[in-house]
Amino acid sequence: MKHILVLALALLSFKSFSQANLHDLIICKSTDGMNWTNNTLFQDSSGVPSIAQSTTGVIYCAFQWFPPPNTPTNTAFDKIAVKQSSDGGLTWSNPVLANFIGFPGTYKRPFDQTIVLADNGNIRMYFSSSKTGTLMALDSTVHCYSAISSDGINYTYEGVRVLVKDSITIDPAVAKFGSTWHYSAPRAAPQDGAHHFISADGMAWTRTTTIASNFNHNWTGNFFTEGSALNFYGTPNPWTNSIWRNQTLDGFTWNGYVNCVGPVTVNSIQADPAVFKIGTANYIMVYVSKQSAVGISEKSKSDLRLSIYPNPSANQINIKTEEKINAVKIFDASGKLIYSQQNSSKTIETHLQAGLYSIEIETEKGKAVRKLIIE
Repeated sequence: MKHILVLALALLSFKSFSQANLHDLIICKSTDGMNWTNNTLFQDSSGVPSIAQSTTGVIYCAFQWFPPPNTPTNTAFDKIAVKQSSDGGLTWSNPVLANFIGFPGTYKRPFDQTIVLADNGNIRMYFSSSKTGTLMALDSTVHCYSAISSDGINYTYEGVRVLVKDSITIDPAVAKFGSTWHYSAPRAAPQDGAHHFISADGMAWTRTTTIASNFNHNWTGNFFTEGSALNFYGTPNPWTNSIWRNQTLDGFTWNGYVNCVGPVTVNSIQADPAVFKIGTANYIMVYVSKQSAVGISEKSKSDLRLSIYPNPSANQINIKTEEKINAVKIFDASGKLIYSQQNSSKTIETHLQAGLYSIEIETEKGKAVRKLIIE
């Protein structure tokens, strides 16, 4: 039997699988930052959420946007977009593409961003990019850059912020804790932990001790500072586990992983949480999932009952359902469509390599997404 293989870069950059238009952004609420309710669609075909509030009270949510179709004429596809709220997160504007002023045209387009309220009162965006322009792989040429904005939409390029010569620095998480800025980025596979840098101004960064982790906790997510604690909300691995929080009181010693309750339902995919607090007991979380997996889409029918077996599987998958199967699609861990069959039978010969996949099954009553493990 083959061992289960996990593609480190795919789990590292959970954000990139949204390019298959398989995932959406979900927003939910909490009164304590741990128990979450009211899951609703925030933005379809998107990923990589991060949240910041301006000095005037406007809340910005920046994210990677993948509005279909994926064609050269669609200038919005795989770009950073921003929604804003002026009423405490009750209502949000339509997405607007972030505009980058002075960004080198030969660089790879900005991606996998996080936004913060900078010390000068402006909104600073940290993002991943590469000088190579045509990013064919995630490698040590990918670094963290920054840009600054007075309106949350138009950003003036500032330059490279974090560069590790022998490692990728992608998916930045940044927050100010006390008088010190903290930056983290996953090193590789979840068990490899995360890079950790500190700064006095959010511009010049010094590398410090790596944040330890394990297979079940992927440090892809966002920081959230509250009172005397610096929190990190992160991505579970496997994806059907719970979004988690870890907390430090000194910026370096982490107290342990605690699972959130509420944003995750059985067999749904969830990742990349961004948490923000409005008022004394009003938290919002925006995270990556699939609207059909959390029961908030018209396409998600409560009477759609199906299962797949065996799971884990070797080469053959059986689909148990009373409905006629209109289509079956299988996506790998990076979100790439690797199998598609219309009017499919209920028995599929996959011939897939060992690993973790998502299988989307469509019947006349709707769609369902399931995790699939191939051994």
